[in-house]
Amino acid sequence: MKKTSKFYFILLTSYFFLPTSYLYSQVGWGPDTRLTFDYAYNADPRAACCGDTIHLVWWKNFVDSLSVMHDEVFYKRSTDAGETWGPDVLLSVEDTQVSALPQIAVSGNLIHVIWFEDDFGLLYKRSTDGGSTWRDIDSIIPGMGYSSIQAIGDTVYIAGTIGSLGVLRFTKSYNGGNNWEPIQTITPAHDSPTLRSILNNASDIVVSYEYTPEIYNVRSFDHGETWFDSQLVSEGIASGSQMPAMDTDDSSGIHITWYDYKYSPYAWTGDIFYRASRDSGNTWEPIDSLTVLHRAVASDILAEGNNLHLVWEDDRNGFDNNFEIYYRMSSDLGQSWGSEVRLTDALYKSIGPSLACSGGYLHLFWSDLRDYGNNQPWMLYYKRKDLSWGVSEVGQVSVPSRIKVEVYPNPFSQELKIGCRIQDTRFRIEDMSIRLFDVSGKEVVSNRIKYESKPCTIDTRDLPCGVYFVAVRAGEGCVVKKVIKIK
Repeated sequence: MKKTSKFYFILLTSYFFLPTSYLYSQVGWGPDTRLTFDYAYNADPRAACCGDTIHLVWWKNFVDSLSVMHDEVFYKRSTDAGETWGPDVLLSVEDTQVSALPQIAVSGNLIHVIWFEDDFGLLYKRSTDGGSTWRDIDSIIPGMGYSSIQAIGDTVYIAGTIGSLGVLRFTKSYNGGNNWEPIQTITPAHDSPTLRSILNNASDIVVSYEYTPEIYNVRSFDHGETWFDSQLVSEGIASGSQMPAMDTDDSSGIHITWYDYKYSPYAWTGDIFYRASRDSGNTWEPIDSLTVLHRAVASDILAEGNNLHLVWEDDRNGFDNNFEIYYRMSSDLGQSWGSEVRLTDALYKSIGPSLACSGGYLHLFWSDLRDYGNNQPWMLYYKRKDLSWGVSEVGQVSVPSRIKVEVYPNPFSQELKIGCRIQDTRFRIEDMSIRLFDVSGKEVVSNRIKYESKPCTIDTRDLPCGVYFVAVRAGEGCVVKKVIKIK
């Protein structure tokens, strides 16, 4: 593994952008890393990122020194893309109330966490300084259990289900969680809601959910003021479609996965199914089955550039309650899929996979019983995939360059400076071109300037956090460097 702060040099003999299929030609997964070490049940990890900082929440069941049972929500973070992790931080109040099912959203230094608590329903807590300190707990929606949260700037959306009533409810804040709008009841629903924005537009949102027992989604294009009729995403044959996962891409696409028993001879496992809309949910492509061995259960899906990353838990290895985490990737937003990759290989269960992405890495979290055995305390485990793995492979080319490129600061925020210096005095150039690509190969900045000694400055305030590649061409030479945008 290479740290994300390190520069990657690529000498190119011709000027071209880096295609997604080439960038992601290597698997690039790191080792399994244990994140919790107490004798407790650690479950439901959920993470959100900005740059190299990963914010993680989960639910923990434990017994204190007085033999009192607790179910509480905890938080921890990594500021170096998962290399090291800070201490566990208790977010809920340590009492006899059950606090569980946490969800998290991040917008710069604003961190929003919600969870379910027995007598209060949906509780909310936030940090305004990147997780260093936390505000008081607020009660948001009485009775709400399963929930989802999304933050875009100061706009925060929450959608969740109230099982006893069988409804999906919604609220929002326009000022970073200081105040909340009146609660709306949107549609009948049971559980597993996921809320996402469409095209990262604060006014356009979609919620997927499970209802009797099928998968649906519902959309709003005016900040949740009004909602379209719900759409049936699964097949409507009552075959046991459940536990949907959903994400949206940067080109108006909606991607939903779930598991279903319809082809399975087994009682509690089935296959992972996938369906996509490429026009904000106006039309839907046919349903695709992404597994065939009928031993899959929970899944998670994440869109990143032109890529979709899918993980799920699977009991195919001996059919002896030895669930493992499997992975597939699509480099064309679900039109075709790569081969399955088994990500865990340990005794007992590896379950509940959850994905996050930023800082040049895909981050995977799950609960694992390898340390104590089935029906014993679960530990949280983590591993990451280096999304620049293919780039570093190309970077091993050792051809001397006639130009030296300096890109700073790295990581960058408001602006990026690019300087170019000729190392061979016999080599003359009149002008140079500077192009900036995101990790999917999409060009986001293009400049052609006269060669001069002072650096070129690029305004990057409108770029989202993430990994970029600066390609500088001067004469016949071209150098590419990896840089990271943070808030």
